Amino acid sequence: MKFAVPAGDEFHPLYIAGNAQLSYQHSAIGLYVAHLEPFFVKSLRRVIDRIRDEKLREDADRFCRQEAQHYQQHSDFNKVVLAHGYPGLQERVDQLKRDFDGYLSGRSDRFRIGYIEGFESFTTQLGLNLLGSGLYDHKRTNPAFGTLFKWHMLEEVEHRNVAFDVYQHLYGDYLHRVRMCWFAQRHMFRFFSDCEKIMCAADIPRHGDRCRVRLKHRLVSRAVTTGMRVRSMMPWYTPHAYRIPASLEALSAHFTQSARHVR
Repeated sequence: MKFAVPAGDEFHPLYIAGNAQLSYQHSAIGLYVAHLEPFFVKSLRRVIDRIRDEKLREDADRFCRQEAQHYQQHSDFNKVVLAHGYPGLQERVDQLKRDFDGYLSGRSDRFRIGYIEGFESFTTQLGLNLLGSGLYDHKRTNPAFGTLFKWHMLEEVEHRNVAFDVYQHLYGDYLHRVRMCWFAQRHMFRFFSDCEKIMCAADIPRHGDRCRVRLKHRLVSRAVTTGMRVRSMMPWYTPHAYRIPASLEALSAHFTQSARHVR
């Protein structure tokens, strides 16, 4: 894919529906996946030869290639966000990178694959929720950012089964999976919360009070995400059970037609 990246002087931080909480959360997602997804690729590559099922091994390879596309695309948009000037934000991103470097060097394959599955079990639900909301087509959503995240969330839904199937194939330990869902999702949301605080504090003086994240918005978000987190940890959870709307097939065809290259 090749997306049009907004110029720095065109950037306004409230680019998702003009909403502070939603916009900062999306900025945090972009910053997070730029370091998460290289970790995903490296972690899966370490175990891919141990996957005995030929189709699953091919799916894992495709998953890696999708994730590599995601973080490369987000990196260009992240430069625009960071250039807006947020004291302490780059330092928080650097800490995130150190976290993932530490997981690669000091943790087991089971930990790393469990982390990937814990993250994916949440983002599958998030992708379906956001794509169904129409948020990315909102009149106050910046089309460039809206298109980027629409594409990314679509692919989260597309490869929804892979991490779960790889984890089950290699390990299948339910209690460990629950622990890793808790760990991965807590790690992610701590980063999101820190980014929100940093960006909000810098933007209120220069863009006004509409950059303040309201308590009611925070509570609604907490309620929705808590439900998703709990669902991901249930013994009967499986991404294979999701019914995918036909509209997502049309959206997938749209992005395939607009791609610079298809593999």
